[in-house]
Amino acid sequence: MKKIILLLAIFLLLIFTTITKNSTKKIEKQIYNAKENLRILEQKYEMVLLDFNYLLEIENLSRKL
Repeated sequence: MKKIILLLAIFLLLIFTTITKNSTKKIEKQIYNAKENLRILEQKYEMVLLDFNYLLEIENLSRKL
């Protein structure tokens, strides 16, 4: 009887470990995707900011003329 309980406990722990590992893998994938999306948005922001500053400088120069 003790062997059956021990085997059942080991089996349940094995299943729990597998479920936890799969869940962790999914979460890590979501974190990676979020970081990649953030990196892309930061690059777009830098380009828009550069364009804005360039156009603002042209506007300021035309006012001075």
